[in-house]
Amino acid sequence: MRKELLLGLVGAICWFGVDDAGGQASSEASKIRAGHTIAVTTCVRCDVVSHDQAIKPVLGPGILSFEEIANRPNTTVESLQAAMKVARWHDPGMAASLLPMSRISDEGRTQVAAYVLSLRTGR
Repeated sequence: MRKELLLGLVGAICWFGVDDAGGQASSEASKIRAGHTIAVTTCVRCDVVSHDQAIKPVLGPGILSFEEIANRPNTTVESLQAAMKVARWHDPGMAASLLPMSRISDEGRTQVAAYVLSLRTGR
């Protein structure tokens, strides 16, 4: 199955308001904000990272938006992290090099995955 890089990208579904320890929801919100920051600085040239994105991607036409990826039934933090590690350019005319998202840290990939999953609708 073509993962469509799951783009980039790419924890469990973010549960806002579930806060047994007093900081869990705040910690998750921080992770999502950090993931959004990474996405808009690293992924925005190739991917649609948010519905109100002012910059249109110049590479990767036909790639799913982060919201579309989030709403795929099998999208998980783990699947997003794995896809980001090996993400390559889609265009066969370009060199088969890794996308910038493959060079971010494991923690950064976790944050981007949390952001992507926060875009899931119909939770």
